[in-house]
Amino acid sequence: MVIRKLCCWMLVAIALAACQLPDHQALQPYATPTRAPHPLTIAWIPKALNNPVFELGREGALNKAAELTARGPIPVKVLYAGPVASDAAEQVRVVEDVIAHGVDAIAISCDDPTACVEPINKAMEAGIPVITWDSDSPESRRLTYLGINNYAAGRTAADLLARALHGKGQVALLTGVPGAYNLEERIRGFKDGIAKYSSIRIVATAVSDDDINQGVQVVEETMQAHPDLEGWFFVGMWPLFAERGSMRLWENAVRNRGMQVIAMDTLPVELEFLRDGYLAVLIGQKYWGWGADAVQMLYDYRVNGKTFEPFTDSGMDIVTTSNVQAMLDAWKNNDFRPLPDPFTPDPFK
Repeated sequence: MVIRKLCCWMLVAIALAACQLPDHQALQPYATPTRAPHPLTIAWIPKALNNPVFELGREGALNKAAELTARGPIPVKVLYAGPVASDAAEQVRVVEDVIAHGVDAIAISCDDPTACVEPINKAMEAGIPVITWDSDSPESRRLTYLGINNYAAGRTAADLLARALHGKGQVALLTGVPGAYNLEERIRGFKDGIAKYSSIRIVATAVSDDDINQGVQVVEETMQAHPDLEGWFFVGMWPLFAERGSMRLWENAVRNRGMQVIAMDTLPVELEFLRDGYLAVLIGQKYWGWGADAVQMLYDYRVNGKTFEPFTDSGMDIVTTSNVQAMLDAWKNNDFRPLPDPFTPDPFK
């Protein structure tokens, strides 16, 4: 079913305490109260509510808020808000609305780095601290960016795809919304990394606009245009959420010609694709931390006066056939401990 881009957005508040929101005049730590304190309300804003990649981050944010509230003395609640589908203008309106709502802090994955500058700066000027996660707005006045080094992830993908292809072949890229900072950095890193392999050539870049059905379509169109394609770098996982069999040309090339595919993210549906032989490597992010760590950091900033460097590196996971079962088990048990070595035994032999 085609997912329509809607011009509306949804707010889901998980209230862990209820009382009047504080007035925002300056970025000051909360004082230890002598009476029941105001709750600390943190708006957690993904690029889109219809993208499953953000669901674990939302759960992490809600879980951390409950943990901090139980610990006291400041109760914490999370306001989950965003455009239904990726839409930079709509996300700007969401930020403006949560500012007007009177939140105490904002954590946001920016759909467009330039579009996010003005609303982030507006929030900071209103005394509302902002951190970015997953996708940055580096020209804004945000406190820090929490996430992987997307450029490094792109270079890692280039080296791993070259290794899987034994140093030669024609490859293609699949991206999401053009201009999204995290995606552009991955592409830049991939192109810089692949440039050192003279026998590998990028022949196409397909654009999904963060839409599952469009992702399926553009991958199949690329396979039709380049029937001998030997590799892909999926900068995001969009078409992998479609039903098996939706990308027949792509699946046939993987299963019958040995086409190699590197993809970002390590969600269960992708892990199953890898386990079943459709993907060579997955490069994963710390999804739970997008929410849990972001809430903790904003709490520490507002309550404890803690400061942060401009970039907070969350680290990344590498998953191959050598450790895919461990990551599947991590999802099943909700226990994301360090993974076994992805290259022991060597998955490329």
